Amino acid sequence: MHCRYWCSCSGHGVHCWGDIAQTRPQRLGSSHRPFDSGRERQPSTFARGVWRSKAKGSRRAAKILQATPHFLPYRDGELTVSDEIARELARLLRELQPQVVITHWRESIHSDHIATHYLTHRAIFMAANPHFDLEGLPPVRGVRLYYAENWEDAENFRPFVYVDISDVFADWERAFKCFAIGRGEGGFPYWDWYQARTRIRGIEIGVQYAQAFAVDEWRMRQKRDLL
Repeated sequence: MHCRYWCSCSGHGVHCWGDIAQTRPQRLGSSHRPFDSGRERQPSTFARGVWRSKAKGSRRAAKILQATPHFLPYRDGELTVSDEIARELARLLRELQPQVVITHWRESIHSDHIATHYLTHRAIFMAANPHFDLEGLPPVRGVRLYYAENWEDAENFRPFVYVDISDVFADWERAFKCFAIGRGEGGFPYWDWYQARTRIRGIEIGVQYAQAFAVDEWRMRQKRDLL
């Protein structure tokens, strides 16, 4: 299976789904790192409820966006950076062979987001390097990495690439509201923040709605024959 986009994210991933919606009807891959592992101890009733709610929301949203969710079994708030987890992501990368990977910015108030950022970097390296044997799957080539804008990852986030999502804004809203937090059931006004932010980003480039992405500094170099 080959896909164009692969979103490696902690939890819901709503911050990159407008861009994913824009790519339809291309085949997509969306990887979510949520929830409960059950590996070390029996999860609480509350944790199981959270897992079911997020998993259900992810599947419903993915259906709207014509994407495919992939769940990795790690609990919310307990993700750590290790080669074991990076290897799981790298195997998915080789299986899906994406051209674009979207993940979290490195500076965040949420430890899972920080871990996901570094795990994704490590996974791309492992997936691209033929030195690593990942079930005989072929290495990835030419992956372009972007960082999505997220209210929890705002520190030193510098938007560089803007994607016009005006035509798919309604579908993005439907996908966003598949989750309880998108329907205003959490303590933070998630939808208000993201709706306002996409409008502001749209104004900045002269369209109705847009999503902005950061890139590594070395990718900001641009070659031109003339200015």
